[in-house]
Amino acid sequence: MVTEGPVLGRWRRCGAALLVALVAAFLAFTAPGRGVAQRFWSSLRIAKPQSVSVNVPSFSGPNANRQLQDAIGPMLADTVAVTLDEPDQSASGAEGAGRLAGFAAQLPRTRSDVPTLAVLGARATAATVHPSQLRTILREAGQPAAVLPPTLNGGILTIRTPRAIRAQYGHCPPPVANTLQGQIQGPPPPSTDYGDCLVLTERPPTSASVPAGLDMPRLVAIALELAGMSPNQTLDFQKTFDWRSTLSLTVPRFIRSYSMVDIGGTRGMLLNTGGRRGPTYVLIWAQGGLVYSLAGYGSSGDAAPLAAAMR
Repeated sequence: MVTEGPVLGRWRRCGAALLVALVAAFLAFTAPGRGVAQRFWSSLRIAKPQSVSVNVPSFSGPNANRQLQDAIGPMLADTVAVTLDEPDQSASGAEGAGRLAGFAAQLPRTRSDVPTLAVLGARATAATVHPSQLRTILREAGQPAAVLPPTLNGGILTIRTPRAIRAQYGHCPPPVANTLQGQIQGPPPPSTDYGDCLVLTERPPTSASVPAGLDMPRLVAIALELAGMSPNQTLDFQKTFDWRSTLSLTVPRFIRSYSMVDIGGTRGMLLNTGGRRGPTYVLIWAQGGLVYSLAGYGSSGDAAPLAAAMR
């Protein structure tokens, strides 16, 4: 394992506080919710689990080390087993990154500067379904649960996120201090010094083994709203991306507006954050068997042309 770069490692060291706060607020206001919240908090007290753990992710932009998939397990079970958690690796050149990742790297050819490349490790989790917990989550999300099939009780959901290639261009923000305040506040507002910063992440869609009767699109919709999307944004997002592709992604913490854009005949979703925290935009699209996330600190008008220049 090689040493992580400053930006690559920033979300490895921090970021759990945001989702903890969101889930706590989500569950704390009713009696059934408080019972689930107590079990959820208890699961987080495992210091360094051997066979089971709950890894709560950050949903704070392109450098987040975990994907939306990490919000699914705690909706279903008290604990989530992490069965695979590969370390990230730095890579020398696009060919080297492709060999490590298992697929050819696609990079924006309009950028003449040399990117810093890394391969993000694969990860797999398993969660045993507790129907009573799932019903509470659905109810608290404003989605009354239909009758869940008896076979769902004790069913095991397994999710495997494959390796990804991450390319960072330009001058990007320094890592956030590994303190509680840093985790809650996140990165500082971007400055013009980061205008040339570009972070591209690409990977195949997530694979999963889903128990019969488990409505994955519904759970993914809840995860997207926990990550910061509005119901309308979530609806449009799910019209464009299937749930397997969605579980390979992170989304920015703040979304001011969004639009659908064309990328060489493929529909993409351009999320504008307004530069409040993190990147000013994130463009997400799926093409050629890969899911892409392109985050930039400059003009969002540059996003679609950069994506169209991927080779």
